[in-house]
Amino acid sequence: MFRRRLLSYVRPNPENGRGLEFLEGSEEDGHITSGLAIDPTTGKTYPVKDGYLDLLGHRSGADNVANLTNFLPGAGPLYEPLWRVHSLSLLTGERFPNERELEIISDLVQLDHGGRYLDLGCSAGLYTRGLAARLGSRGEVVGIDISPSMLKEAARRSKGSGASLLRADAENLPFADASFAGAVCGGSLNEFGDPSRALREMRRVLEPGGRVAIMGILWTRSPRGRRLQRFLSTSGVRFFEPEEVLSLLDHAGLEPVELQTYNIVFFSGATSR
Repeated sequence: MFRRRLLSYVRPNPENGRGLEFLEGSEEDGHITSGLAIDPTTGKTYPVKDGYLDLLGHRSGADNVANLTNFLPGAGPLYEPLWRVHSLSLLTGERFPNERELEIISDLVQLDHGGRYLDLGCSAGLYTRGLAARLGSRGEVVGIDISPSMLKEAARRSKGSGASLLRADAENLPFADASFAGAVCGGSLNEFGDPSRALREMRRVLEPGGRVAIMGILWTRSPRGRRLQRFLSTSGVRFFEPEEVLSLLDHAGLEPVELQTYNIVFFSGATSR
């Protein structure tokens, strides 16, 4: 579903002076459940289906093989129960439930301030629905991803949370400048084809002083782990050194804070300059 009042911030071409408008369809509690939105500048229409607004249509938006695996039919339903619920405990070597992760991300993005928040590469919607539940009536969350399978599962899991879901490319964000109070990214920075571009786009859509919170994976110091990471890199997954993360944020126009590291997992906050 997609909250109708957020359509005015959605611009397939960010340079357009007007956002999308609701053309036809069904609504429930202010959310479009199915139907069409229209770009009044071009006349092009975009469907709301399977619980999300689709701006990409037949375009995949994928940069690499790692992205394409998320398009497999079972990718969405299997992602959280098989991997995401256990991932940080496995990668950090300590008990790291999703609730602990969401607490760190919420603190870094200063969720308590309220407002509109963006989740880049939302996958099955862990951050999207988690932040929406914490915000309640104090704000709204939009989760974007390129994978229909992931978004359909995110819609199922996010039902009743008030979150909005959008199929769009994180490296070409379809939003007006300064549309969001904060933005989060949970692991997807490792899979973006051009992470520096995604961060610049994140900065563009943030209000002055807007906050960023990112979770990602660093290069390991273990020789065996390095060999595995080099193999994964052939599919397009990339890993970072701590200094590289801080440099990427800085060059994107974001003022980073010191990384929190847990083995090879990092969390970083930053403020829009």
